[in-house]
Amino acid sequence: MSINPFIPIPIMVIICAGLIVMKRRGVWNFIRQIIIAVLLFMVNLRILIPSDHVENYSNNVKILFVVDNTISMLAEDYNGSERRMDGVRRNISDIMDNFEGARYALISFNDINGNVLVPYTTDKKNVIQAANSLEGRSKIYASGTSFNKVYTTLKDYLEGTFRVREEETQDSSIQLVFFISDGENNTKDTIKSFDSLAQHIDGGCVLGYGTTAGGIMRVKEYSSSEQPEVLTYYENGKKMTALSKIDEKNLKKLAGELGISYSHITRDEDVWSVVDSIKDKIDSGEMTASATEGMGSIETYYIFAAGLFVFLLYDLIYYGRKIGRGQ
Repeated sequence: MSINPFIPIPIMVIICAGLIVMKRRGVWNFIRQIIIAVLLFMVNLRILIPSDHVENYSNNVKILFVVDNTISMLAEDYNGSERRMDGVRRNISDIMDNFEGARYALISFNDINGNVLVPYTTDKKNVIQAANSLEGRSKIYASGTSFNKVYTTLKDYLEGTFRVREEETQDSSIQLVFFISDGENNTKDTIKSFDSLAQHIDGGCVLGYGTTAGGIMRVKEYSSSEQPEVLTYYENGKKMTALSKIDEKNLKKLAGELGISYSHITRDEDVWSVVDSIKDKIDSGEMTASATEGMGSIETYYIFAAGLFVFLLYDLIYYGRKIGRGQ
């Protein structure tokens, strides 16, 4: 038997002791108060009982980050006025921290092509260093954004990974994809369908960055330029400040084709719910058919939680009636 507390035990001891110290009037009322405190303490302990009849799932996870590295990702409308790419870097790090032991890879794409910056690795530092190097292209070379630029690279990488998975019969890894972009398509290209790639993906999310109001972009004229300048253009002889706006229509369409969810990311906290949802699906075995019966632990906290609920419900009714009688 083992325990895995939700809240550190010393803190819960203080909470439960506080509940008991605030003694209620009446013997039965005080007894209920003690029982509630004890049940709360037991729920928090989260007692785990060893069992050899627990269904275990293989949770060998591969995470592929696909990152838009065009200048629009430098727009300053993330979390208020931060650059989108700065938020992306932190989000990538947070995602990896929540999938310890996974293998990570990073593909970036710009207005020319897609590139595998980091092949699958367990070294998070390599991925973070690669993400930190993403700064868009200099103004002189930028020529527009299109998902088509990464299609072939993503297709080849997923199909190559899928073939390896099929050949290694012991490898029942879960392939997650996080496609990161603002969805802009300012070329005349018709965006290709990505639906043929869905068969190689078990889960993940298209993460959309940017706002409908848009953000300014500070870019370098040349790669050797010392200071970036606000991107401008001329319209009818008038100098205008360029704004990059999110295109959720393209992002949602891409998510549907890849068979994964879409989430609009405007601050770091938005990624947490995405990660929690994916982890819940993995833990429940929803993303893999590889389930075996073997050694594991059975949760018991819900038993105490049920008792706690009964006593709290009784208290709610009891004191509700007393208030109703004006006592």
